[in-house]
Amino acid sequence: MTHNMSSPFSLSYLNTITTRLPPSLRPFFLLSYPVPPSASRRLLSPALGPAPTLYGKGPEDVYFTISCALGFTILREICVRYILRWFALLWLGPVDRANGSGKGKGRTIKDERERRRLKRKRQHVVTRFAEQGWSFLYCSVFWSMGMLILRRIPNATSPAQLWGGYPFISLPGLTKFYYLAQLGWWFHQIYVIHSEKPRKDHWQMFTHHILTIALIVGSYVINITRVGTLIHVLMDFCDILLPLAKMLRYLGLSNLCDLTFVVFLVGWLLTRQVGLFLVIRSIIFDLPQYIPYRWDPSEGFLWTRKIHYTFIGAMSVLLCLATMWFYLACMVAIRVVRGMGAEDSRSDDEDEESPLEDVPEVQSSAGHITKSGDVTPAGASTPSENGNGTGNGDLRKRR
Repeated sequence: MTHNMSSPFSLSYLNTITTRLPPSLRPFFLLSYPVPPSASRRLLSPALGPAPTLYGKGPEDVYFTISCALGFTILREICVRYILRWFALLWLGPVDRANGSGKGKGRTIKDERERRRLKRKRQHVVTRFAEQGWSFLYCSVFWSMGMLILRRIPNATSPAQLWGGYPFISLPGLTKFYYLAQLGWWFHQIYVIHSEKPRKDHWQMFTHHILTIALIVGSYVINITRVGTLIHVLMDFCDILLPLAKMLRYLGLSNLCDLTFVVFLVGWLLTRQVGLFLVIRSIIFDLPQYIPYRWDPSEGFLWTRKIHYTFIGAMSVLLCLATMWFYLACMVAIRVVRGMGAEDSRSDDEDEESPLEDVPEVQSSAGHITKSGDVTPAGASTPSENGNGTGNGDLRKRR
């Protein structure tokens, strides 16, 4: 199999890097099954402009997915350990300054214990900031990439574009990279949820990840990648906002956290509740008008009644999971508005001294410490000053 990366998107530089690789290693670093340029011009409409290199599908795509999963794991370790943790430590400052305990002979045993507790809390905050920062970076990049792919398709959300061109056997290089990289990301995420401290909804998240992998693989194999890209974009948007809100909270920027959380809730309602519902509706009512039940692998037709119903069922489960998490997010917002504080039903179990996972009891470069341990931005009122005993910034919701 010949491997070629000659395409208009930014990954073409890999061709130069990998030309000296043995042929057996090239599927791990290059997209496989390129379609000859003459065939690419026949498959694409002239209205779309110059034809990019198209790629078919096959078993060797597994190797590229493995490379993506391993690559994300390595990148995560680099970003979390050496970039994001460093930034959080720089922002939050030393524990002594937040603790207020003096140095030297005057420190009591109680002060020393409190200092150790604050150090453990600060370490927890720094770790969580770095983990959320990695999710924020990935989802920002790949949501933008998904939007770019959809923008290249005229009226991409119309039923005629989603289903009318079936089967989508050959894909532009960027689309194929996007799909295989997303698959690698979710395998990487399974590793992440088993390497981090277990959360209370560990098995719900594990079920979500397995279901997502099944949907990606299924849509890729049966050639309905266009709707798969749309679903990715709908899902990834909120995965930008929630990590960002948590990062702002960990840094003590409560007002910005609150604003981001509100945008997150509105975004979730529009993309995951309304958007996914409309996709499922299109699968039920629009898809049969464009794709007949036909099993002909030689022509790329892999659509049967059983597959259709299975697809509807899997998407419905995904919508149910999204609805459950949206309900929990709304409960967090209601508790904060009522001044009851907010607990994350998904947060990990802390020791008895520190039951709340994201209250940074350390001095931020832009705030001071309240009596409850919250960081209040400079110029903002404390909970006792604004009449809210818990503080509006006390958002501990994690998707």
